[in-house]
Amino acid sequence: MKWLRRAFWALLAWRLFAPPYQPRFRPPQEHPWRLEGRTVFIGDQEFLVREAGPVDASPVVLIHGLGGSSVGEWYRIGPRLAERRRLILIDHRSHGLSPLATDPYDVEDVADEIAAILDRIGIGSTDVVGYSMGGTIAQALAARHPGRVRRLVLIATFAAFPQHRRRALTFGALVTRAWERLTGLGTPEVRTGYLLRAGAVEHKHSRWLWQETHRRHPDAGAQSTLATVRFSSIDWVGRLDVPTLVIVPTRDMLVPAQWQLELASLIPDSKTVEIEGAHHEVVWTHPEVILEELGSFLD
Repeated sequence: MKWLRRAFWALLAWRLFAPPYQPRFRPPQEHPWRLEGRTVFIGDQEFLVREAGPVDASPVVLIHGLGGSSVGEWYRIGPRLAERRRLILIDHRSHGLSPLATDPYDVEDVADEIAAILDRIGIGSTDVVGYSMGGTIAQALAARHPGRVRRLVLIATFAAFPQHRRRALTFGALVTRAWERLTGLGTPEVRTGYLLRAGAVEHKHSRWLWQETHRRHPDAGAQSTLATVRFSSIDWVGRLDVPTLVIVPTRDMLVPAQWQLELASLIPDSKTVEIEGAHHEVVWTHPEVILEELGSFLD
C-alpha cells in the first residue's frame, strides 16, 4: 500500500505544481492552411465559421468529425475544392474554436445549429459533406431541414452503433473523461501521436496538430462522444429524398466498413465508393481519391 500512497502524492504534486507538458517539434514547422474565419452568434453562443472559394460559386458545407475541427480535417481537401466551389466550414459545438458544451446534447442539436448558422450567412440549399461524426450531423441536417441539403456525401460514418458497442463506448467515454480529469493527458496525445505515426499528417505540421488537438475539455469531449454513440438514423435515413454518395474506407478501425455499407444499403439509390486499404483517417491519406469522387458526384 505504501507505493500506492506514494504514487498518489506524486501524481497530486505533479498535477498541482509541474508545468504543462509541451513537446519539442523538429523545425521547420508550419500551419497547413491559414484560412481565416469569423464568428456567428446563434442565440448567445458564438460559432467559428470559415469560408473559401469564389463567393458566387455553388456552395458546399464541410462538416468535420469527433475531436476534429473545420481546418484540422479538411486542409488537404478544402484548398483544391475551393478552386471551383464556395466552401463553408464550421467548428461545431465543443470543437475547434467554437463554444464548449459540458451538458448532454444530441447530434440533432448540432444539425439545428448548423442550419441556423447557414441562415445567418445567407446560404440556402447547399451540398453537404460529412466525415465521421460529421456524417451523422449531415444525415440529421438533411432529415430535419428538408430542402436545405441538395446533395449529400457521407464519409467513414454510420447509421447507428450496434447495441453492444454502444455500451462499451459509453463506458470508455466515461473512463476517458475520468482519466483526463485526473492526469490532464489522454485523447489529444493519442490522436496526435497516431496521426503522425500513421503518416496522415506531415511532421512539419506536428506543432499545429498538437495545438489543434489540445483545444479540448474532458467533459465537453465526453459529451460529444456520448452524443455520437446515442445517434441512430436507422428508422428514417431511408426516407431522405437526397442524392447521396457514401465513401467507405475498407480498413476503417473506428467505424467498420460493414457498418458503413449498412448505411448505404438503407438509402435508396445511393452511390457507394469503397477506398481499398484506407483507414478512418481517409480524409488525410486519400485526398486525391475523395476529390475525384466529389468532383464527379457534386459537379
